[in-house]
Amino acid sequence: MLPFEVRRFPSRSGLELAVLLDRERGHGVPAFWPNVYATIEYRKTSRSPNTVVKVLRTLGMARMWAAALGRSLDDDLRRGGFLSLVDVESLADFLCLTAASQVEWAARAEPASMSPRKRPTVVRLEDARPDLRRLEVSEYQAADPAETATRIRWVASYIEWHLGLRLGSLERRQRESENLQELGKAVVTRLRQRAPRVSREGEDEPTLEGVDREILQRIEQAMLPGAEQNPFTPGFVQLRNYLLWRLLLDTGARRAEVREAKADHIKYSIRRFEIHTSKTFSRTVPINLKTADAFDTFIEEYWAHLSREARRRGFLFTDEKGRHLSLRAINRVFERVRVKIPGVPNFLAPHTVRRSWNDQFSATIDSLPPDKRPSVAEEVRMRNRLQGWAGDSTMGGRYAKRHTRRKADNIAETLAANLMLDAGKKD
Repeated sequence: MLPFEVRRFPSRSGLELAVLLDRERGHGVPAFWPNVYATIEYRKTSRSPNTVVKVLRTLGMARMWAAALGRSLDDDLRRGGFLSLVDVESLADFLCLTAASQVEWAARAEPASMSPRKRPTVVRLEDARPDLRRLEVSEYQAADPAETATRIRWVASYIEWHLGLRLGSLERRQRESENLQELGKAVVTRLRQRAPRVSREGEDEPTLEGVDREILQRIEQAMLPGAEQNPFTPGFVQLRNYLLWRLLLDTGARRAEVREAKADHIKYSIRRFEIHTSKTFSRTVPINLKTADAFDTFIEEYWAHLSREARRRGFLFTDEKGRHLSLRAINRVFERVRVKIPGVPNFLAPHTVRRSWNDQFSATIDSLPPDKRPSVAEEVRMRNRLQGWAGDSTMGGRYAKRHTRRKADNIAETLAANLMLDAGKKD
């Protein structure tokens, strides 16, 4: 078991918060500096709660590495000997492991109880690196390279943040400040260099796949309130889940963006959904008349009769007692859809609907007459705006590229079939 945990809980304002706790100290004591860092650098800049959780979990791993060596990461960074380049290599290797292998490594590590002066002297950095031949037969399992790169960058940013705080407190001790600044920059630079370079060029992006339009129509028919095959309890739950489904389908919004929707974010008269809480950018997107009507019915028949406190908070998606739905509860809606509706693939999830929206967006662009069809660059900008990505984000281009690949595959399959037919005729 990991010696730390990241606990999530709703604040009084309804926003979800996350805190890193040390399990080994009592029943869970908040880790002071990582939580301060997450608050300043992530929460106050409106980053996604999911991102905050991942950052805190990664910082917990770095602290676990230090604790296994009999050290305190935050004490070293705040007022100790900082980190050495040898430490960087060891820490980076540790972050490259899966969580299970990290636990195993920590259990075998020998605490560095000796003073820094008594530690072995390393003449060359190469001497501190593990033998590649040993790594090939290592019993430890490596984590995904993309995840590893993200972990290392987050820890490097955390170390850099500590360095800035410490240098600020050493302004009167200029000489020490200069020495620390030189070492700190070298440590941060080297750690970032250890992040694996993950290139996605030439990949077919299987993770961007949505579901076929036929499947979406099957789910739509089953989710209609009152439908015989609807897998949910009639009344409040059916209409709420249908509205949830429609907002995801119409807008391609993220699960957390729809979860944070409030009643006044839906503009029935102009059929718009204002996305205020996002891991990227707030935006206003169109919704279908069917979705607007589902919203109007849900408000009139059920939401308006919730408790005054629930209506004051304003969240649209709650349980029947007015308690804000969790992200896990939204996942369970899709889990039940996968089980109860025939033909629905087992990978259907809220984010799969986002990918399906992008498929339909590409198909709609292709269906436009040539004189009304936007350029590739304009298509990417439009997609980025509607999906909440920055104007220069590569995500829109990735979806467009995947759509092009799929069209090429279809043409190639048709060509192959025609060649087979022609060969048959010659015989």
